Amino acid sequence: MPVGFVTSPALSWIVGLTLLPFFLQFLGLGLGQVLGQGLCGSALGVSEAEAVRYGLVNEYYLYGQLFLLLLALKVTYALVLITLRFMYPKGEPPFAPLVWRLGVGLSTVFLLLFLLTRTLPLPFPTPLGPALLSPAPLDPLSLLMVLPEAPLLFLYLRYRP
Repeated sequence: MPVGFVTSPALSWIVGLTLLPFFLQFLGLGLGQVLGQGLCGSALGVSEAEAVRYGLVNEYYLYGQLFLLLLALKVTYALVLITLRFMYPKGEPPFAPLVWRLGVGLSTVFLLLFLLTRTLPLPFPTPLGPALLSPAPLDPLSLLMVLPEAPLLFLYLRYRP
């Protein structure tokens, strides 16, 4: 029986590396003074209404919300992979290439968004129109959160359906 993407022995590594940034973000809540706030730090703990009321909505808050959305999608994807492993224990699902492309796409978007938000001044809507604001700060926790993407992309390419 050929080894496919969902039935590969590396699926546990793929799921673990996909979930790792989500769990690392919690270090930013407790160790924010030492490691930094992580990718979502400026969006955690403050509701959007409070952020607007107190003037905390800036480009970092927007970036934090984007990364929160991506982390939620990555966690959902990992749970789908686990579910597919139980649903198809002996073979690949017929839509395995679509599942594989979705994982590659999520990891690529995560990595590209990290690079864009940390290196370029991206446009941010203001009441006066779009403005180019400074890149987000690079902290150690953000780097730890994005490091699993390289081995994850390698595993995706290694077990391509």
